[in-house]
Amino acid sequence: MDCKSQYILSSLLSSGNVNDGKMAIPLLKALHELRPNLKPSYTLLDAGYDYTPIYQQAKVIGSRALIDYNPRNEQLPEDKDKYFRPKCQQGHSYRYDSYDSQYDTLKYTQPKECKECPLKENNQCQKVFKVKVSSDPRKYTVPARGSESYFELYKQRTAVERVNAYLKEYFQLNNIRHRGNLAKVDFEFSILAYTLCKLAVDRLNKSKRIAA
Repeated sequence: MDCKSQYILSSLLSSGNVNDGKMAIPLLKALHELRPNLKPSYTLLDAGYDYTPIYQQAKVIGSRALIDYNPRNEQLPEDKDKYFRPKCQQGHSYRYDSYDSQYDTLKYTQPKECKECPLKENNQCQKVFKVKVSSDPRKYTVPARGSESYFELYKQRTAVERVNAYLKEYFQLNNIRHRGNLAKVDFEFSILAYTLCKLAVDRLNKSKRIAA
C-alpha cells in the first residue's frame, strides 16, 4: 500500500488454504483501526484480490484500489479495449485525460489517430467520453486502467513482492511448522531480522557516500 510516502506494516496470519481475497477486507479494516487518521492514497493488489467489496472497502478508508483485473471468463464489450477504454469506429482506444472528483467520473479524449482519420471531417466520432467510476469499480479505477500514471503507481507493488520472496527464501518463512502464536513469533522475528539487516546496509551505504 502506498501511504503518502509512508509504509505501514499490518499483517494477518491465516492457514495456507485460505484465499487471499478473503483476508483483504479484514486487513484493510485492521489497518484503519490501527491508524484511523491515516488515509492511504492507494491500495495496490494483484488479480487474486479483484472483488468489488475490496474496492469498496478501500474507498471506505479513503484509499483508491488499483488491482489487476481478473476476467473470470467475462467477455469484453466490443466497444471497449482490454483496459475498458472506449474505442472509436476505427477501433482505436480513447486516451485517459483526467478524473473529476466532484462527479466521480473519468474523462477520455479522442485517440491520437483521429488527426488522420477520414471520419474527422464529418464529425462522426465522439470527442469526449465520461464514465462514472461507481458504475463498475473493478473496471474503472483512479487513475484509469491502461494509463501511464496507473502503471507507474502499480510498479510499487513489485517492491513489496520482492521483500515477500526474500523473506520466504532466506528467512525461512516458507518452512514454518508451527501454528497460532508460535507461527506469529516466527513471522515477527523474521520481519525484525530483515528490517535490522536492511537498516544496517542502508546506514553503511550512507556512511560510504559521506566518506567519498
